[in-house]
Amino acid sequence: MACIELAGRILIVDVGLSFPHADMPGIDLVLPDFDYVRENSGRVEAVVLTHGHEDHIGALPYLLRDLDGLPVYGTAFTLALLRGKLEEHGVAGRCELHEVEAGGSASVGPFSMRFLRVTHSLLDGLAVAIDTPFGTILHTGDFKIDQTPLDGRATDLHGLAGEATAGGGVHLLLSDSTNAEEVGYTTSERTVGPVLHQIIETAPQIVVVACFSSHIHRIAQVVTAARANERVVAFLGRSMHTSVGAARSLGLLHVPDEDVVAIEDVDQLDPGRVVVICTGSQGEPYSALSLMAAKEHKWVKLKEGDAVVLSSSLIPGNEPAIHRVVDALYRSGADVYHMPADPVHASGHAAQEELRLMLSLVRPRWFVPIHGERRHLQHHARLAADVGIPTDHVLICEDGDVVEVADRCAIVDRVQAGMTFVDGIGIGDVGGEVLRDRRKLAGDGVVVVVVTVDAHSGEVVAGPDVVNRGFVYDETSGDILEEARKRVMLSFQESAEARVTDPSALQQSIRRVLGKYFYEITQRKPVILPVIMEV
Repeated sequence: MACIELAGRILIVDVGLSFPHADMPGIDLVLPDFDYVRENSGRVEAVVLTHGHEDHIGALPYLLRDLDGLPVYGTAFTLALLRGKLEEHGVAGRCELHEVEAGGSASVGPFSMRFLRVTHSLLDGLAVAIDTPFGTILHTGDFKIDQTPLDGRATDLHGLAGEATAGGGVHLLLSDSTNAEEVGYTTSERTVGPVLHQIIETAPQIVVVACFSSHIHRIAQVVTAARANERVVAFLGRSMHTSVGAARSLGLLHVPDEDVVAIEDVDQLDPGRVVVICTGSQGEPYSALSLMAAKEHKWVKLKEGDAVVLSSSLIPGNEPAIHRVVDALYRSGADVYHMPADPVHASGHAAQEELRLMLSLVRPRWFVPIHGERRHLQHHARLAADVGIPTDHVLICEDGDVVEVADRCAIVDRVQAGMTFVDGIGIGDVGGEVLRDRRKLAGDGVVVVVVTVDAHSGEVVAGPDVVNRGFVYDETSGDILEEARKRVMLSFQESAEARVTDPSALQQSIRRVLGKYFYEITQRKPVILPVIMEV
């Protein structure tokens, strides 16, 4: 999510979300910190979306809870994906959707924008050129330079080169850095089709292909391979049905109705005539593929002779979940095809030679690498130096950095930025302290000590009862818990002799005594929760 300010107005480029890492227990989604936008809501002119992936549009429904009547610009397919999300969140009436096309332009407030086609792993990707008094700010969005795209809509290299010479030229380039560590060129999407065709052709029984629901080009290649081998296809997963429905209605995906079957009818067909296209390639716990791997899916029961294809890359942080699913799929007896062992995926992001080409075409005076982790940004900065951009004209920015665009570009300030966690229906009510507590509970467990005391004398009336979860196993470590009970009892006797009856002081005493004992005996530090009841 980027905010570009001109003449006191703000244009937002993309409003994406991310998914939780393993060190974020209980978190469902991670949103950008919207504080700066909320504080300046009266100055927000519009939102422009480069493409329809979750990490570029997924947080917009949450932002619209705070901003009403916001114009949103995007291509037909991007807006089709967005509409379903807005309706699901009940905010469809809080924005105005404006459809744009590659090669077109739009003006809103002081912002004059041009849209250039870029190829990516889904349809209708755009780069956005924004005019300023100092020249153009060019935001590439996510891109690769695929010379042979399936739909024939190649990256607009001519238009990109034209930006370098039109008007004041490209003053500042913001360019995708996701694959900046990858040498050479990213393979074309067309290379995946023959591999999928061979798998579907040789598989004796049912074939399950898991991919991102928005990857319409990949889905189209699976459909083509299935039809070429006289198989029908079944789509599985809510997001898959949404994306496929949107692409078919826009004429971007052609699948004859007679070649599509409902997933509940699959078990009535010859398994050798069926291909299932589903979600779950990232090992999501309740996705269709994970349920198949656990043998809990209602309609698809994998067995020996079936084939499963994970047609996607591993998103960093998802590796353990994906590996668990892959192992379970192998146990089912199915043949499993996945990256990097099998070439069943092509990245949607530019590798080093394509990034150099973008820099050479655009010839920006200033450069800010975006998208990716710090190492990707640093690698991209080195590529910029390779093509002749002075190192002091390259800015490596962190979330929240304010870049002033003038004759010289510089980081001049910071604003509030970071992550907002979504947990169930709660948005932002889980912060760093709660996550630290959850990690602590997951690491060493919790011990609850319940004691009933006389409110006047401080003497123990009942208990102490010591209950643990995730610390030690009661049946084999009962002596540890019994000793803990004795030590709590001893500390209360000492407190009673000293006439200490304040509950908070008694709780602190329990924490101190048991914390020291548990660490000495187990080298662990469980969370200790004393519960003092007065009578």
